[in-house]
Amino acid sequence: MNRTSTSPTDTPAGQYDESLHYPPPWDLAGEGFIFPVFANRDYNLEHGFLSEEDRDAYRGGLGAWMLVNYTTSNVGPYYELLYMPGNFEYQGKRYKRVTKIYVSSQLSVREGIRNWAVPKELADFDWRSDGDRTHVEISTGGKTFFSLDLRKRFFSFPVLSALVPFVMLQKGPDSYIRTPLQGKGKGRVASLANLSVDETYFPDVLKAGGLKTGVGVNPFRLDFPVPTHFR
Repeated sequence: MNRTSTSPTDTPAGQYDESLHYPPPWDLAGEGFIFPVFANRDYNLEHGFLSEEDRDAYRGGLGAWMLVNYTTSNVGPYYELLYMPGNFEYQGKRYKRVTKIYVSSQLSVREGIRNWAVPKELADFDWRSDGDRTHVEISTGGKTFFSLDLRKRFFSFPVLSALVPFVMLQKGPDSYIRTPLQGKGKGRVASLANLSVDETYFPDVLKAGGLKTGVGVNPFRLDFPVPTHFR
């Protein structure tokens, strides 16, 4: 079994300077899993890590959670776990919004907040792969709060973000930040088992309306463009 792990004390490769700013656009590549969430609105209002402003704008619908191993990015390799509980309305339009996200790189935390107002937090990731099977444990302060087993099955198929338009809107300190995402990759059906979640750190994605079947994408490329700022 191949095993890789990172902790908050780990830093990206030496060419990434912690004192520098890494503005968008970003070009990322790696592997990951995405699972749909047909939002349980009541659950997400209580456990979806929504601010008061989020709660007022929340409309439910289709959301997702993702687990990603970025092997390359503008700030080096890192892992990520994120949650989007569905649609949020702003000025008559609906957008996706990340309400909880952990990454394994402090540089990714800082630049993700600075560039796109994505509320990243630091965590330890233990990612183990063995063929089509993957086991992941995520912890902070020595406490494991999220663990699961994943398995990819069947034949591969192309995955294109153009098939499912995805526009993210985050609330920054002085403005709203709109980011349309584009990506592509090779996917396979993925199944989830043995999920364990501490809801004080991350939503229980199954209680939230998530499915046990999703898509494992390997390899993929993702473009995080220059966002639009508006009030």
